[in-house]
Amino acid sequence: MEKYQLRFYFEHGGICIWGMNDSAKEKYGYAIETSVLPISDSLKVELNLLEEDYATYLDWDDPAGPSLWSEEKKNSFLNVANRAYEKLKNELGLEFEVLNEAYNSVEI
Repeated sequence: MEKYQLRFYFEHGGICIWGMNDSAKEKYGYAIETSVLPISDSLKVELNLLEEDYATYLDWDDPAGPSLWSEEKKNSFLNVANRAYEKLKNELGLEFEVLNEAYNSVEI
């Protein structure tokens, strides 16, 4: 059986998990809501809070301008995101392959 390949990457608009291969996209879609994944409710809440926090990264009055986040905030966010990634990977188990690209979500 082919593994479900997912991408852990924050995008403006609130999604942080993306289907990468056909198996994942067929079962879960491309932009994947945490509610459809076989993970704990506590991790779903954690991921949703990270998505909400990431929404503050962009200056919505000047989207092409610099981020509103300081370097300290960016590093803090990435630390929390990386811990959430590890939980996600562990909870999803061996049927899933999860690529961590959270670091590509913020410019440091």
